[in-house]
Amino acid sequence: ELAHELKNPLANVKGLAVLIGRDIEGRAAERLSVLQSEILRMEGVLEEFLTFSRPLSPLSQDEIDLKALCAAVVDLHEGIAHSRQVAVGLGEAAPVRLWCDERKVKQILINLVQNALEASPAGAAVEISVRAAPDGGARVEVLDRGSGLAPAVRGRLFRPGTTTKARGSGLGLAIARSLARQHGGELVLEDRPGGGCVATLTLPPRGEAQSEVTA
Repeated sequence: ELAHELKNPLANVKGLAVLIGRDIEGRAAERLSVLQSEILRMEGVLEEFLTFSRPLSPLSQDEIDLKALCAAVVDLHEGIAHSRQVAVGLGEAAPVRLWCDERKVKQILINLVQNALEASPAGAAVEISVRAAPDGGARVEVLDRGSGLAPAVRGRLFRPGTTTKARGSGLGLAIARSLARQHGGELVLEDRPGGGCVATLTLPPRGEAQSEVTA
């Protein structure tokens, strides 16, 4: 209820900031740009709370090309990866087709790639691999060369509110795993040999539309 109450005035502030931006320049414009970026961040946090608090909507399934979806997620993050001096791309990527809710799987992958980019030092690389599973499903891995899983949160990564980010809501991974389990799949994070983290998303050939999913 609180998130809903905040969304409308925040949208008004966002709109006013856009209008003000048409009339100013110089240092004031730079400060307004910072304000606008903070508004977008607040909108993102509110949307995470809304997504987490509402019951999971039913799966809207279709047959998709999972490799193409992963490639689209890579393209979506090229800008932020460049700004952080981190490479992002597809690694081992076999053509895999399966039935799932494309929007929800994309949401999972976006969360994992964003986490990987934020964990990666300059000069490192984030990689997505896609493989077919023996049961006809799929296995997607998002690999980074960051600092790995922090000992302080290792046992509660998917617990709502758990985060190592100064500005994190601690809901992203909880939501991602709920969406994976809604499909009858799973999401696991482990340390990567040689340093970093590997997030593994497994999906069945067709989402099982679990009626009860816990984070």
